[in-house]
Amino acid sequence: MILWLAIISVLYLISRSNYLFFHTLAELFSVYVAYVIFLIVWKSRNHLENRYFVFIGIAYFFIGGLDLLYTLSYEGMGVFPEFDSNIHSQFWIAARYMESISFLLAPLLLTGYGMKHLKKNDKYIGRASFAWEVFLAYAGITVLCLLSILVFKSFPVAYIEGSGFTFFKMASEYVISFILLCSLVALYVKRDRFENNVFRLLAAAIVLTVLGELSLWVYTNEGGFFDLMGHFFKILSFYLIYKAIVETGFEDPFSLLFRELKHREEALRQETIFLKDDQGYLYKLLGLKENPFEAESCVEKVPIDEKDYPSFVQNIEGLLGFRLDENLEPVFMDGAVEEITGYSKEDFLSRKVKWVELILPEYLPLFFDNMNKAVSNPDLSRELEYKIRRKDGETKWVREVLQKLPERSRSQGRTQGLVRDITRRKTAEETLAKIQEARIKEIHHRIKNNLQVISSLLSLEAEKFSDERTLEAFRESQNRVVSMALIHEELYEGKGMDTIDFAVYLRKLTLDLFNSYTVETRKVRLNLDLEQVYLGMDTAIPLGIIVNELVSNSLKHAFPSGGEDEIRINLRRMEDSTSKPERVPGCQNGKVFHYMLTVTDNGRGFPEEINFQNSESLGLQLVNILVEQIDGCIELKRDRGSEFAIFFDNPGNE
Repeated sequence: MILWLAIISVLYLISRSNYLFFHTLAELFSVYVAYVIFLIVWKSRNHLENRYFVFIGIAYFFIGGLDLLYTLSYEGMGVFPEFDSNIHSQFWIAARYMESISFLLAPLLLTGYGMKHLKKNDKYIGRASFAWEVFLAYAGITVLCLLSILVFKSFPVAYIEGSGFTFFKMASEYVISFILLCSLVALYVKRDRFENNVFRLLAAAIVLTVLGELSLWVYTNEGGFFDLMGHFFKILSFYLIYKAIVETGFEDPFSLLFRELKHREEALRQETIFLKDDQGYLYKLLGLKENPFEAESCVEKVPIDEKDYPSFVQNIEGLLGFRLDENLEPVFMDGAVEEITGYSKEDFLSRKVKWVELILPEYLPLFFDNMNKAVSNPDLSRELEYKIRRKDGETKWVREVLQKLPERSRSQGRTQGLVRDITRRKTAEETLAKIQEARIKEIHHRIKNNLQVISSLLSLEAEKFSDERTLEAFRESQNRVVSMALIHEELYEGKGMDTIDFAVYLRKLTLDLFNSYTVETRKVRLNLDLEQVYLGMDTAIPLGIIVNELVSNSLKHAFPSGGEDEIRINLRRMEDSTSKPERVPGCQNGKVFHYMLTVTDNGRGFPEEINFQNSESLGLQLVNILVEQIDGCIELKRDRGSEFAIFFDNPGNE
């Protein structure tokens, strides 16, 4: 303040002794500031996100050029000796029209910065192209003005020697002042696109420009009060533009030059939360048991900050935000209103269209219930999905989040809400549901066919043997396959999923297996230690057949008469285990498996000469084939009975 008082005092003293020098200094200061503004903006044009500043910065280059000609054409400068004082006023009017219209047009460029618009226009090359287009447009307009004033002399006369200013000059001052006031209103409407201090500086600059225009219009003599005030107002207005664009940009560049980027980052973070919720719904549909997105819902992150809320809803595609008064009537609405509903936000704010009129009748009771609960409890966000009918008759799925605002945030509305277009997600859900249903039917059919094929193969092999004992063994195996098919049907009927709780499956399988055998001279105890593991059907069914064969074999052959006989089945996840038995068929050296299933008995054990490759047992050959089918590995330990360890993974269901 002291510095500015000193500058103004010095200029005032100069005006008292040499008005031409004062006038030249004042105008050249404005020209210098205008060029500095342009240079900074032009150097930043490829990174500057706010088009208002790009537009104004380029405009001031040409405004400064006209002001320079205005300064040089002043009487006494001798630069345009063949022209009279009219040219001086013409340059002034041309520069002020260009300045006022630039301020009016600049806020109109602050539209369409949502995600959909950004994908098309807001690329590096797009920003550079925009700057060049504005520069060339202003260059063309400036050239036309200069040709009109200096060559063709068709520019309206502004000053007549001996008569003074013309009607055109006086009317233009009114028009220019009116345009500047309109630009102030337009700037106020778009104030949320600026930092508060930057908005205040720009608004003050426009107000000072208006005051300077009026002061220079009513002055009666050179060096008089209004003449001096007009020049001071102009100097201050240019300085405030400089401070808003340049100084603020240097001191805090991320709050100005990259302000839009900050808003987009926040919008992207919020949109990711919405997408996580959408992905969570799809995870549920797919039957995945562990869903990291279910723990955190977007409703907990609904922004309620007055300043950031409008920018938030503008930057997410397919999202509209609104606020309701105490009568639940909309007082604010922004975002993708027309994209979602087909109506403009003015239709809703003017009460021409009511939101409830868009909701399909079957969802209205849920809608009103959700609204009442949200209004009655300010500490709870409410969420609801329902269908609406657009203006063109198309139906859309939307997800609405409602929250009552705290007292401190009620300057505009009592209740806040977001509406998200989830039509694509709902369509995906329906498509996935159909695919899932078809897939489940296919899997059930495939499992039945596989079991039937195994049963048929057993029947064919049984025909090769004539003794009753072998035939009985084959029939038992065939019966077990049929039994497994029945268990499968019981577990899966109507479940609508393609995974199975394998621990439950094994319990039922082994219980049924034990009940089918008659053990008269001994007791065999079954010990199950099973973690809850969900397996895909392509893995679960072969493993079930393997357990069936191994347990059946132990019950029939492993135990001598008497003693405490035991079969143990263990199923667990392996934290960090590498299977490395080189002698076991099907093993892949160094491969890491995540699950291990063991079937152990304390019986007589397998003879050393028997292994999976040379065994004549159809059961062991089948076990070996099935282990290879699931890309697993089996290891046989013979100490104190027999222990079969099956290592495997669970593709697609980790």
